[in-house]
Amino acid sequence: MKKNIYLASFSLVLLAGFATYTIYTKTSDTQNSEETKRTNQVIAKETLEASKKKSNERKVDTFSIDLKNADAKKIYETFKDSNVDDIITLLEMDHDDSDRILVSPDGTILTGQIGDENGRKVDSNTDKNSITVKELKDLVLLHKEEIDELAAQNSPQE
Repeated sequence: MKKNIYLASFSLVLLAGFATYTIYTKTSDTQNSEETKRTNQVIAKETLEASKKKSNERKVDTFSIDLKNADAKKIYETFKDSNVDDIITLLEMDHDDSDRILVSPDGTILTGQIGDENGRKVDSNTDKNSITVKELKDLVLLHKEEIDELAAQNSPQE
């Protein structure tokens, strides 16, 4: 009989120990799971913000183009099949040589602070793609022969 009581007591202690271990493990896993969820949410939020920032930077980059090291073909295509004289005339129209400008992908010359309907703003004095009128004129003149040749090849024959 004593054996049965000891066996029953031992079984109860063992069962209580197992139940305690199971409850503790589930509580710990739940807490770790919640902490992991919070960490993942923070990481996801940071990733999303970084992605938005990169997207906005790409949009701003498409607002203007970098012509500082442009070749003749890029200049020619930017200014819509114009020859050097037409490009120089366009640059000198309403601009001094010291003015900092931005050139949009469609060849539009922008000065000052510019904003669009999406709230994006760029400043021709501080933008990384800004260039002075003089620098751009010098670049155009450097590629004069190639630009005029491209213009002559692509102009409609009369």
